[in-house]
Amino acid sequence: MANKELSSQVTDRIVTVEQLLNAHDISLEYWEIEKQIVNSWEVGAKTPDGTIATTPLFQVKVWLRSKIESKRLDTIKQEFIDDLKALSPIVKKIKYTNSSSKPKKLVELNIFDLHLGKFAWHEETNEDYDLKIAIDIFNNCIDHFIDSIQGVNVDKFLLPIGNDFFNSDYSYPFNRTTKGTPQENDTRWQHIFRKGRQLLIDNINKLTQIAPVDIVMIPGNHDYEKIFYLGDSLEGWFSNNENVNVNNIANPRKYYKYGNILLGFTHGDKERINDLPLIMAQENPMEWGTTKHREFHLGHIHHKQEIKYKSTHEYNGVIIRYMSSLAGNDAWHHSKGYVGSKRSAECLVWDSEKGLDIQIYYTL
Repeated sequence: MANKELSSQVTDRIVTVEQLLNAHDISLEYWEIEKQIVNSWEVGAKTPDGTIATTPLFQVKVWLRSKIESKRLDTIKQEFIDDLKALSPIVKKIKYTNSSSKPKKLVELNIFDLHLGKFAWHEETNEDYDLKIAIDIFNNCIDHFIDSIQGVNVDKFLLPIGNDFFNSDYSYPFNRTTKGTPQENDTRWQHIFRKGRQLLIDNINKLTQIAPVDIVMIPGNHDYEKIFYLGDSLEGWFSNNENVNVNNIANPRKYYKYGNILLGFTHGDKERINDLPLIMAQENPMEWGTTKHREFHLGHIHHKQEIKYKSTHEYNGVIIRYMSSLAGNDAWHHSKGYVGSKRSAECLVWDSEKGLDIQIYYTL
């Protein structure tokens, strides 16, 4: 059994996690704690003499994951990656024909918070959204950006992937985010993962016909673990392609330097916004000292209408730019009144010395 849930709600008996584990003869040699809840409260009742007597109550609840199963899954994952690398198409470095008369540009394609697999029904939410619709939107967005940069002397593409690319992280016993919030998906999680991976492979290959592609993987609050696995898959698939580079390091914050520009990426659900400039400087002191244009690009807030239109802020010389989402509203967000937000994605064209040169939007 891969997962187990233990709970106790008794008086003066089990009051700690250790006592609960001992009562069920659970050894942490074979199990690891995923989540735990320890609560205590008092209940009052009248005694025969009219006084109030209080009784302490305790609730101890633990969710466990099998260490043996986790190791087995890690082994399967590594075998899968090794097999993928062996099957990876061998693609030599392309000799791109750039114009010598125009300065080269970095083209950053920001398609954040796609929530692949999310389900919405128009009668309930005034719009439909499902796996097929999301895939069509992503493909159309990439094609729109490619058409819009005709005439730009593209040096490289920068493609951030993640920021809730998937709508959910786990599927057992039901679809839920990394922290456990239930989600409504329109199909099985395995199908969503495969379709999402193929969607990215197809579009990355399309971009490499124009210029090399650098990828940064950004975990979101809906898909924190799954994005790392997706990054591993992409690393394996493109391991023999000299035109694609994947940054899938464990640090949830990623950085990218291009000439006089330093870009930071994070989902935006953990760090305090005012702290991001100092974090950037501390994590990248050399790049900080040799760049002039610095930005952090975040997702996550696409559903919060009250700050939706505050798309850019500047703190201590670092611009904090919130990226919009192309995803439709599900039933929960619609019921809360998170409606009317503009659904869009953003392409930024960077000059290595002057900074931001062109902004292109794809809007639904």
